[in-house]
Amino acid sequence: AIGWHRLGTSHTASVLRVQRAGCGEILGPSFALLCLRRRHAKVPSPQALTFVSPRGLICGAITSQYLLEKSRIVFQAKNERNYHIFYEMLAGLPAQQKQQFCLQDAETYYYLNQGGNCEIPGKSDAEDFRRLLSAMEILNFSTEDQNSIFRILSSILHLGNVYFEKYETDCQEVASVVSAREIRAVAELLQISPEGLQKAITFKVTETLREKIFTPLTVESAVDARDAIAKILYSLLFSWLTDRINKLVYPKKEALSIAILDIYGFEDLSFNSFEQLCINYANEYLQFFFNKIIFKEEQEEYVREQIEWKEITFSDNQPCIDLIAQKPHGIVRILDDQSAFPQATDHTFLQKCHYHHGSNALYTKPKMPLPEFTIKHYAGKVTYQVHKFLDKNYDQVRQDVLDLFVNSKTKVVANLFFGHAQLVAQQRTMMGKNSTVTRRYKAPTVAAKFQQSLLDLVEKMERCNPFFVRCLKPNNKKEPAVFEADIVSSQLRY
Repeated sequence: AIGWHRLGTSHTASVLRVQRAGCGEILGPSFALLCLRRRHAKVPSPQALTFVSPRGLICGAITSQYLLEKSRIVFQAKNERNYHIFYEMLAGLPAQQKQQFCLQDAETYYYLNQGGNCEIPGKSDAEDFRRLLSAMEILNFSTEDQNSIFRILSSILHLGNVYFEKYETDCQEVASVVSAREIRAVAELLQISPEGLQKAITFKVTETLREKIFTPLTVESAVDARDAIAKILYSLLFSWLTDRINKLVYPKKEALSIAILDIYGFEDLSFNSFEQLCINYANEYLQFFFNKIIFKEEQEEYVREQIEWKEITFSDNQPCIDLIAQKPHGIVRILDDQSAFPQATDHTFLQKCHYHHGSNALYTKPKMPLPEFTIKHYAGKVTYQVHKFLDKNYDQVRQDVLDLFVNSKTKVVANLFFGHAQLVAQQRTMMGKNSTVTRRYKAPTVAAKFQQSLLDLVEKMERCNPFFVRCLKPNNKKEPAVFEADIVSSQLRY
């Protein structure tokens, strides 16, 4: 946690300090998540930028968002929770409001109970929710705004409990909704058509010049469609909160700034997917930046100043960065290229990776024909499972889904999707001219946007005078009072 200290005695600075603290209370539970056995976030945190006047007074702040791990909303590994806000809302909402939103205990929701125990020893979700409400008041969120936020969050939980069964028609397996009650609950909360919602998660719409063709989905595809709606709801809500808070606390005049980046934590989970590849790529890049500043540039300065010292060798991880991102055949470059072809699959992506990098010492193909590959990162080897890599990278919302939510009678929901629909329309107008019959319209992919944001971040850091605080893990078991010397020693050698 970062404490923002008041600089000087200005009343404005005091107000901004309180508002900035409120930002953390709102964005923190939404963005950071807790593993049941540890008290720090496992996903990239936003970059916090505090602006300071020439007199040393805080005069504003802004938060930059990089990679929101949307898959976390619909899936959690063992011993992990979803984002804090869900558990805090269920623990802290008044009984009358919980009844209004048809809410029950956290254990009853599929999107919350996959990791096991929904509680964390020593953490009071109800108390943290009270702090969240206080922060919303400080930042001028009206009762209507708060009600809309909790409606959206509640609808996501109900969506996760929409289940399907398969039946055959015309020798084809199709999905049928079992839990119609949850469909009605979501439709009521978001003020949308229940029939439209059910059709959106059980049919694929193809538009021709003359008509719309509705193709029934399989159970697996219906689950994906349901999860896609849950993820876009959360993502748009979080972006709206970030933008709204930034507009409130951004400085009115030009000022100096102090940026604090909660650096990405290297990840090697039991199941590593697209998000872990992005996070670990960022780790590689930031480690390269760290090496450049601490070792390379510092020692070059020693040479210029003719200082006597013993040269310190360090591991150059540029080859790993090239493996992941170099044009034209870096892993994320191959992924982006495959994401543009309708017939491409996770398997074709993997085969191209094997073809281009099979002989690379930092890349390992599985001995058995498994859908995975291994990268030797600076912090160790990580095996990535390619299941749904393409879907996660493409990450586009269907037009019929946008149309459904744009017509919501809840103002916040309608505005969220109207803004997103406008952005999609602009992208289609700009890029549609370059599309061909064999390549689908190429919207910006998640990997491309993340890579650009990472380059922007490093560019900002290079313009600053950086200071580093390294955190070392005492053990890999997440246990207190256990110090494993070899693990700590290996981290010191990074």
